Amino acid sequence: MYADSMITMNNDDMSMSNSSIKSQKNESRNIGIAAWLVLATTVLGAYHLFSDGDFSFLMTLSSMCSAFGMIMLCLQIATSQSLSGISLKSLQITALTTFFRFISTFFHEGYLPLDSSGDFIYRLAEFVALAGSAACLFMAYKTVAFTHDESKDNFGSFGPFGGDRSKFGAVTIAAPALFLALLVHPSLNNSFWSDVAWTFALYMDVVAVAPQLFMMHKNGGEVAKYTSHYVFALGFGRMLQLAFWAFSYHELSEGSYGGFIGVFVILAQVVGAILMADFFYYYAKSQQKGSPMILPSAADIV
Repeated sequence: MYADSMITMNNDDMSMSNSSIKSQKNESRNIGIAAWLVLATTVLGAYHLFSDGDFSFLMTLSSMCSAFGMIMLCLQIATSQSLSGISLKSLQITALTTFFRFISTFFHEGYLPLDSSGDFIYRLAEFVALAGSAACLFMAYKTVAFTHDESKDNFGSFGPFGGDRSKFGAVTIAAPALFLALLVHPSLNNSFWSDVAWTFALYMDVVAVAPQLFMMHKNGGEVAKYTSHYVFALGFGRMLQLAFWAFSYHELSEGSYGGFIGVFVILAQVVGAILMADFFYYYAKSQQKGSPMILPSAADIV
């Protein structure tokens, strides 16, 4: 009788455990759907109220996706009180990107969307993205710094920044991006510092998620729900930006560079799209199944 009761209790425990897992999956899926519905509603409202139906609204939509991604990351850090699975290097690069793009478009209008959304909504989205990245950095360095695992977030542990110096891995992205921006940049703002700032942000932006993807694929396993939304939103925003400049790159080609600068900008963003392709696949797969996103580790791929 005792054995039978124990078996019954174990079966009940297993049933409760399975029910709990299903409940967590449904909750995760519902949160993801709700978050994207809020973004979609905001986008439709902005398009209806502030857009002239111009193709350049894609730039505004791109910035709104970036802002959404940073809000998702803030939620992830705030609710979990942990940097587990989050690359601090990627966050540093994203913060630099949003800062330089914001100051470039705040003081000049050469790279703003041509429709009325560029007057307010675009700049508001850029400010929200900047504020979100600043809030994430504050939490990362002040409130949850002890949860950061540098051994896993080791992008840059090669070349001149290898070994213990991998904590400066963000420099391996920022330094080449600044060098390229100084050499090759458009001139829509007719201001050297502003044009370089915008181009610097663009070149960093296309590979800003590289440390995050490197960390995810190296370790594999389940990706926290808000973190997956954060990475996808940034990547999707870059795809929208690529779509816009694919049809408007000739505007960047005015000046002494001829048609070279526009083509260079497009190629840079294509590199970013290629980096995100694998992540997009696993993200779409997880959303279709309504389950947490699982990435294979580097060892599993080999």
